[in-house]
Amino acid sequence: MNKRTRTTTTSNRVGSKKPRHHGTTHFSQQRYGKFWNGTTSDPEIITVLVKRRDFAFHYDVTTSRLNLVQEVWEHEIIPFFSVKELAMLRPTCRWCDEQWQEFLKRNTFRVPEQVPTIKEAMRVSFNLSKQKVYSKEKPLVVVLSEGEHVVEESWTDSDGDVHENTLDTTCSNVSFVGQGKDKTTVHGGFGLSNKKNVTVKSLTLTNLNGFGLYVQGEEASVKITSVSVKRCKRVGLCVLSGGSAKATECEFSENGGTGMYMSQGSKGIITDCTFHHNGGSGMYAQDECTLVELRGEKTEIHHNKAFALIALHNATMNIFIPSRPITALIHDNKVRNLVAFNGGKIQSQLSSLSLELTVIYPVPQYM
Repeated sequence: MNKRTRTTTTSNRVGSKKPRHHGTTHFSQQRYGKFWNGTTSDPEIITVLVKRRDFAFHYDVTTSRLNLVQEVWEHEIIPFFSVKELAMLRPTCRWCDEQWQEFLKRNTFRVPEQVPTIKEAMRVSFNLSKQKVYSKEKPLVVVLSEGEHVVEESWTDSDGDVHENTLDTTCSNVSFVGQGKDKTTVHGGFGLSNKKNVTVKSLTLTNLNGFGLYVQGEEASVKITSVSVKRCKRVGLCVLSGGSAKATECEFSENGGTGMYMSQGSKGIITDCTFHHNGGSGMYAQDECTLVELRGEKTEIHHNKAFALIALHNATMNIFIPSRPITALIHDNKVRNLVAFNGGKIQSQLSSLSLELTVIYPVPQYM
């Protein structure tokens, strides 16, 4: 009996061709394949599985992330997310929150890639400014892609006047940067009421129903660089109530009114800009403490339907371009080139050896 039992047991062991269940090939291909959902507490099995996972996904122990997955998300998925989608993902996990923080550090987003319209970009800018403090040195940058961007909404200024097709600039320290005057066009204007350090750069601005830029308030300041302000129904650049503007390498042309209008103690520094073929004057300044400075050898004011420069009611215009005669800077304006009265004056630096300014209009009695 014992002998028969031993024989049967031996026969079963020898005749069986099944592999032992603890072999690594078996569990990796069958029981522990990629579709297996069971669990195990066998230390040997767990060790092998962990090693295989680490090898396949390049697991980084120091950061506790799967580098492969991380790279796919960071470089292939996240760049296509809109700002809204990225914000919605933020609270889902710590890693998504880190991606949001990285976005905030860049201080930049793109229209329409990340935000669909320029109106939505202004709303996003306002919300971001509540989460992070931007500055003149480190502003929030809104990059406008090539093509046309339309401003459809209206804006009401601090005096209660409504401006059609004008973007309400709701926060300070923000820059709108296009791809070039011949590549990016904004159909509409910008309205600033006591918002400071606003920049508009490298684009064309046209508003068939109003102003190009309307700036008001003692705190308001705008800087425009390489911008063409053209074919606006009214004034190209209007600065009121103590606001300030700096324009560099800009063109103000074919506007229904004056190329640039300044009043109520506002200040403007104009460098290497041209004002031509406007329906009114090239530049108009009025009121006490209103000051305009013209600089840069490329500055030129010509072929406007009224005057080139007009200074009224104690406003002052200073020309710091001694290398060129006035007749080369200002010419061929329909009514008159220079006009100043009621205390207004136009002065010029006549020599590069001295910063002294000489009144050239109204013409002094001794000249």
